[in-house]
Amino acid sequence: MGDAGRTWLGEPLPWQEAGGPEADIVLFTEAALGRGLWSFPFPERATDVERRTVLGDVFRRLVGIEKLTDGERLSLEEEKPYLRQCLREKGLISAETARRSLGRGLVLDKVRGCGVAVNEEDHLRIKAWRPGFDSAGAAAAALDLEGMLDRKFEFAYSEEFGYLAACPTRVGTGLRLTALLHLPGLVMAGEIDKIVNALRQLQFAVRGLGERAETVKGCLFLISNLITLGRSEDEVAEDFAVHVGKIVLHERSARRQLYRSDPVSLEDLCHRSLAVSREARLMSLQEGFDRLSNLRLGSALGILPGVSMTDLNVVLVSQQPGHLELESGNQLQGKELMAARAALFRTRLQGPAS
Repeated sequence: MGDAGRTWLGEPLPWQEAGGPEADIVLFTEAALGRGLWSFPFPERATDVERRTVLGDVFRRLVGIEKLTDGERLSLEEEKPYLRQCLREKGLISAETARRSLGRGLVLDKVRGCGVAVNEEDHLRIKAWRPGFDSAGAAAAALDLEGMLDRKFEFAYSEEFGYLAACPTRVGTGLRLTALLHLPGLVMAGEIDKIVNALRQLQFAVRGLGERAETVKGCLFLISNLITLGRSEDEVAEDFAVHVGKIVLHERSARRQLYRSDPVSLEDLCHRSLAVSREARLMSLQEGFDRLSNLRLGSALGILPGVSMTDLNVVLVSQQPGHLELESGNQLQGKELMAARAALFRTRLQGPAS
């Protein structure tokens, strides 16, 4: 495929290096600030010409923002589909943006720890990512970037309601916090439905990782706040930290109880997944997520001390179709994808059995 200028897409994001608070359960925290522009209809109501006009205007205004100077600037309609898929797989753009790319864009800082998505649901989605469970740090980083942009743009703002957004749930501060949690303990204990229902009653969204949000893979759950109206950014971040923090405590307790009640079965599950990962020649995407879930649990509990969270985070993203095509330089389908995924597992997780 030969897209030399996009080789950075094959590199890990900062959160994949692991570390950060509660990183054995929370892979990363994202903060996103939705901001609208007075002069144009919101992207879903805008024409292709209007979206392209907004994109060009935003790109011009971002010139001179020091934090974004040496980063990446992408007009998504000019990118090949598999490259947009890589961006989605990394969580840098939404699945809808990857599919409908006309007049949509993305700007990232040099280390890809923050950026601006142009013409997603709002004209601007100012984003920041932090490893582990760090809602305050992610929110502070997004607000810092927003402060730089505020001098360049006139954001749609109401004295009564706050910042105006395409979705009513983002009116107010416009701050949406999201954490990616690995919850195998609660899933195996049969407690996950109660947890999800409780979160939804508290006005949190819970969805799976991937293009089909309703499907949960590998016990990975994306949890986001829904309400921003009438709350300050600090209040949103604090409320998010409290409620998601309770889920982390429940998950940690469930893992301990499972291990105490039947250590041999749990050790067998983890070691079997490691053996398959090091020897398989074909692997489906679903199996890849399942194996990684077991390996992550085994690493966190000390069952698999030779398996690093960094390797697991890298494989989690790199096993997906867009990344496998990027690595191979060819379009892959069917067994070709399964073979490439199995080869990635063997290469990244090689070593003597622990």
